[in-house]
Amino acid sequence: MLQAANCKGGKVGTVGPTGAQRAETGIGAEHLRVYKWALSREYVSVSETADVLGLTEREAGQAVAHLERAHLMEKHDERDASSDTPRESAGENRWRIVNPQIAASRLAATESRLRQTVVALGESRRELDDLFGLYSARDGGGTPRHSVEVFAGRSAVAALVDRAALDCAREAVSCRPEGPPPGEWAASEAARDLALLARGVRLRVLYRHSARHHPPLRAHLERLVAAGAEVRTAPEPFGFLTAFDRSVGFVPHHTLPDGAAVIRDPSTLAFLHRVFDQSWEVAVPFDGPPGAAVQCEQHDAILRLLSEGARDETIARRLGMSLRTCRRHIAEAFKEMGAQSRFQAGYLTGRGGRAG
Repeated sequence: MLQAANCKGGKVGTVGPTGAQRAETGIGAEHLRVYKWALSREYVSVSETADVLGLTEREAGQAVAHLERAHLMEKHDERDASSDTPRESAGENRWRIVNPQIAASRLAATESRLRQTVVALGESRRELDDLFGLYSARDGGGTPRHSVEVFAGRSAVAALVDRAALDCAREAVSCRPEGPPPGEWAASEAARDLALLARGVRLRVLYRHSARHHPPLRAHLERLVAAGAEVRTAPEPFGFLTAFDRSVGFVPHHTLPDGAAVIRDPSTLAFLHRVFDQSWEVAVPFDGPPGAAVQCEQHDAILRLLSEGARDETIARRLGMSLRTCRRHIAEAFKEMGAQSRFQAGYLTGRGGRAG
């Protein structure tokens, strides 16, 4: 533990390194400045470092702590009368510098342990792969006994999707009518997509037209396209689907909010890919903000839902837009048709014509 100044009274108190500090490994300008000054001293204390270098005791304590974590300084517990440390700091902990070659040797030992951990993780993964093969073929026929499996919990499902993405070598398709998940899950999904593209996997992603109106999501789609993804949008995509190499697919579970059904049956996967391809063929390629064709499709979808008697709230939810945006589109569609009311708009939509 280090001794550093108490903010209230200037007294020396005990301060320990935080988790964020422990994570730091680089040597910054302030750390280098303290180290260079300490080279000319046998031992140094936090207060002396602060006085000589014009730092606060907190800054000096943090710099010394960082150098200690980097194995470039070490604490000296014994009192040394021959030290040139000032007498007023005799009651403090003191540190002395360490040869950087010694620090490097200690880092090498840490690196060796990390390499051993990576090797052990690889062996564990291979063992799990072998067990999965036994599990999948436990009916003795060599084909998976459970072509559809259910998993509950967002974390569990995300781990399965990540693993399938790592194994993907050729093609990935994804239909995302609600856009990316919130927060950290969105970052994880984006990283997974970019990693697929970096390996040369063909990635096709289908979103709602409303994604074009959402600046953060639009920026995300632009990054995907720049990285090589094929992105299209449609008024009402058929539903959630993520599939890899036509060998495994993920769809939402019908009763578990954060659950998923994992599909490995070839016939079911072929059907899901046909559904995706049909939606893909009529979708509009993403090229930035919405254009006239996209707006026309949105208005057509709104008018169709109005003719079916859908309420504004239902239409907004189906098309993935806010109620306010939905009502603005309804007003624009009425103006284009020359309709004065919902009844007239529904009638004209049914006839396939326009007013006037």
